[in-house]
Amino acid sequence: MSSSGIQIAEAAPLSLRRRAGETGARRERLEAKVWRIGGRHERQALSLWRAAEVTAYRIVLLAAGCWGRGWRAAHCPVLREITVLVRGLPPALDGFTILHLSDPHFGRTYPEHARATIRLLEGVSADLCVITGDFRHGHYGPDDHVPILVRELLDRARVRHGCWGVLGNHDTLSLGDRLEAETGIRILYNEGALVTTGTGGRLWIAGVDDPHWFRLDDPARAMRDAPADAVRIMLAHSPEAAHASACLGVHLYLCGHTHGGQICLPGSVPIMKNARCPRALLKGLWRLDAMTGYTTTGLGFTDLPQRFWCPPEAVVLRLHPEVSSKATG
Repeated sequence: MSSSGIQIAEAAPLSLRRRAGETGARRERLEAKVWRIGGRHERQALSLWRAAEVTAYRIVLLAAGCWGRGWRAAHCPVLREITVLVRGLPPALDGFTILHLSDPHFGRTYPEHARATIRLLEGVSADLCVITGDFRHGHYGPDDHVPILVRELLDRARVRHGCWGVLGNHDTLSLGDRLEAETGIRILYNEGALVTTGTGGRLWIAGVDDPHWFRLDDPARAMRDAPADAVRIMLAHSPEAAHASACLGVHLYLCGHTHGGQICLPGSVPIMKNARCPRALLKGLWRLDAMTGYTTTGLGFTDLPQRFWCPPEAVVLRLHPEVSSKATG
């Protein structure tokens, strides 16, 4: 992927760990406390209640003969192109495109999923790429394969102004460091960067740490250097930093984490929320005050290799200015 034309507000020679500072050190202490199991196998950190729930899902799907259908759906990602109306978007950014990826959950256990995801991006073109966390599959086990697969994924797309990402609740700070070094992604850890386009457009790309599990997100810090004339985009792993971001004047909020429910009822109705937020923010386009948001269903899966009425997706968002009724009247 090409990153030519990108301009960053400040040079960032420091590693992610050093940029993250004391907050990053707190995260690593939490990682060590929560993820105590090592070894060669990928595993999920499941509570007893969640483990019982996942077991119940497995029994019901197998008994109903639906397992094969759910497996095929989980391994057939789709590419969506969506028009997004953004309040205050300047003419210089009208038609600007963002490739939004989230939750690839690349694991050794499901190589078919990685191949299908990588094929999906063949020839995709966008102005900017963002990845909103959960690069790896399990919480435990090796992750040296993850940067390799992410690099292969991004090599399939043509992106003019670089790729930016944030960490999810499955990721570690160490993995973020290696993603920056080995893939060219800039991981934003409660920080932001200025991107300018050849047409004179200016975007402040801000990103926060995972607001769902680690809860070390700091939207105010990520926005503190944002120029007043820039379109402000917030990247977060989950919708749970949306209210704070809206109060800070963010124009567009992009996230994942929820998988859109992953296993839904007919009509794409999520059974579980999996996030501390209103149900309206669980998937697709939404509006919070003046801020537009998009929660993607993501590319991967966790707990069960299943999808029902909620296909995995990569999304190309095409930005257009929101025209007020007063202006058209």
